[in-house]
Amino acid sequence: MIRVIQSLSIFLLLATSLAVLLTFINLGFYAYPSADDFCMVSGVEQHGLFGNLWKHYFEWSGRYSGNAFYALYPLLFGFFHGYPLIAVLLIVSIFVASAFFISSLFRLKMMSPTVLVVALVFVCIYLLGLRHTASSLYWMAGALSYQTANILMLFTLGLILKLMDRQKAQESILSVYLWLVFVVVLGMGANETNMITLLGVLGLMFVLHLRSGWSRLKPWAGLLAIGLVCFSIVYFAPGNTLRESTFPYRHDWVRSLQGSWNMGSWTLVAWTLNPVFIVASLLLPFAVARLVQLSPRKISIPWGVILFLLFVTLAAPFVLQFPAWWSMGGWPPPRTVDAIFFVYLMSWSLLLGALIMRFMPRFLLLSNNNQPVQKVEISLLMLVLVFMLSIGLSSKFKRALNDLWNRAETFEAYMLDRHARIYDALEKQQGFVSVPAYNQEYPRSIYFNDIRVDARDWRNVCYAQYFGLQGIALDPGVKAGN
Repeated sequence: MIRVIQSLSIFLLLATSLAVLLTFINLGFYAYPSADDFCMVSGVEQHGLFGNLWKHYFEWSGRYSGNAFYALYPLLFGFFHGYPLIAVLLIVSIFVASAFFISSLFRLKMMSPTVLVVALVFVCIYLLGLRHTASSLYWMAGALSYQTANILMLFTLGLILKLMDRQKAQESILSVYLWLVFVVVLGMGANETNMITLLGVLGLMFVLHLRSGWSRLKPWAGLLAIGLVCFSIVYFAPGNTLRESTFPYRHDWVRSLQGSWNMGSWTLVAWTLNPVFIVASLLLPFAVARLVQLSPRKISIPWGVILFLLFVTLAAPFVLQFPAWWSMGGWPPPRTVDAIFFVYLMSWSLLLGALIMRFMPRFLLLSNNNQPVQKVEISLLMLVLVFMLSIGLSSKFKRALNDLWNRAETFEAYMLDRHARIYDALEKQQGFVSVPAYNQEYPRSIYFNDIRVDARDWRNVCYAQYFGLQGIALDPGVKAGN
């Protein structure tokens, strides 16, 4: 009976998490390029890949790897044809990176069923916690700058654990170290939020190894030096100065501190009181108990680790808000908030896991098959059912389902009609095209941005450049299909 209950709990947990992931993956097949996507692709066509990235660095942003990711993607996968694959690649990659980190933390195989289930649930919680999936997951420019940073962060943490294990066992660290350098260099250049977090992690590892002797400290000193160099490349980019000059309230200490505090408080409360987040936190002890059972690692959690994780968890929503407020003088874009949420979700999970491992009572260990049914198995099943209910009632999941079932196809038909008009105009050698405005409700889960009525708007200019038009604009008086 115990085995049946445990199997049923795991099956329901897997089915629910997969339903969430597949919903968001399927939505990606209805996403279309917008805004900066056309600017980057047109720039690469005009100036070449490296020429446009160099221009971008001096005129807009120092995110050398973040810019490179979404400049390279259309060249590798195609622009319109490759766009539906973005969500698939990113969601699967977050899952793989999560499994890699969990397996490294507990020294288990990545393909261990427990590792895979925990990683799957982690990705599910993250997707349902996103404030703005349209720009954080489906918009190429945003998704490939922010989600790749999250993926690289998980791989970095996993490789750090492997490097520490190699050092402790006095084994060769060369292969792990080279991979670690690679992901650090890429991660530091993805976006500023993850850059600051990653630099903090490297600084912490350096401090922790200060008394370990030079032979052990040297790799960490090298990583910290590399991180500082990458930080300087991003921070001192001329493009950052030019971009910041467009924001009138930038570099205002009082405004930045007040904004970081207000928004940090709001996001911290919103994230923590999310019912899906709460129930997932209640499920975590069962996952940790199982992972500890399987792990060959002897884990000892000192109070210092718990206090540090507590500080990071509470401070991250406030500290990571500040750079955006400082540079822009206003609320950070939702994709930045979602990047901070990823850091918060990781630190919260580690904090709760550390507390569980330090104080975990024996009754949390799942029963053996030859024992009578115990309260722990019934509790697990009840929590899984509540978890399913919380997801079913989640406004974000319901909106995603509604967009997928009721709005996405209508939006796709409209976009196909627009493209047909554009190609027809090109065949007729018309330089300027007026396309109908969308008069239905947008699928907000995937819709991010679009051209405007004013043909001089920068979105319209990039859009027209990509298609080889002299200009394009929305005309509310034109009806689709005519």
